Amino acid sequence: MRVEDIKACLEQEGWPVEALSAVTLRSGFEGATKKFHLYAHVSPPFVTFAVLPFGRLPDDSYAADDVARRLLRLNRELNMAKFSSDEDGDILLSVEYRLENLDPSEVRDAVDVLSFYADRYYAEVQRLVAG
Repeated sequence: MRVEDIKACLEQEGWPVEALSAVTLRSGFEGATKKFHLYAHVSPPFVTFAVLPFGRLPDDSYAADDVARRLLRLNRELNMAKFSSDEDGDILLSVEYRLENLDPSEVRDAVDVLSFYADRYYAEVQRLVAG
């Protein structure tokens, strides 16, 4: 599946989509307490769907370790999705699929899972990063 195909799948499901580059799409959704940004980034052989920024790791390394440990525990509870952080300390919630044989139902599942977990865990992650 190509970026254009992913864009078409999302639009067919009613997601507003903006192409940020030849490999990155941006959309968004309104959660119960916040408007979330959703990105789809193609980096063969994978496509990553991600909600970011979901939060930011604390500057204090001990506090950041505590947050990271909780996110790892949450990852065991999540189905398909995972929490991680990037090199800047931004926390993201993501789903990753292989592009080979990706079909529209998997695109739909990815955004459904992310929107569900974003709503479910946003407040908890915000409390964690606030200390």
